[in-house]
Amino acid sequence: MTRRLRWTEHAATQLGAIAEYLGLASPVYAEQVIDRVVRRLEQAVAYPESGRAVPELGQDTVRELIEPPYRLIYQVDAASITVLSILHGRQELRGVGESGPR
Repeated sequence: MTRRLRWTEHAATQLGAIAEYLGLASPVYAEQVIDRVVRRLEQAVAYPESGRAVPELGQDTVRELIEPPYRLIYQVDAASITVLSILHGRQELRGVGESGPR
């Protein structure tokens, strides 16, 4: 069964903010980074268990992939991969869990 990639509003907003910030210095670089993030998340769709369980949460269904310098936090269920958050590696993870960002 093929899972679907879904985005929370929070994660989509974060990705947009990253693109906007990087685009101030270089629109080309911003596009490259966003493309890398999206391709990495396609890995999660194909291989949901390839990301490690997020250490701060201790929940097997909430996992992360690293696309330096970003942490791509996603939740796995039978039908989909839901992107919960995209954060810089130096940011603290807050408000992510079973119900998504708060």
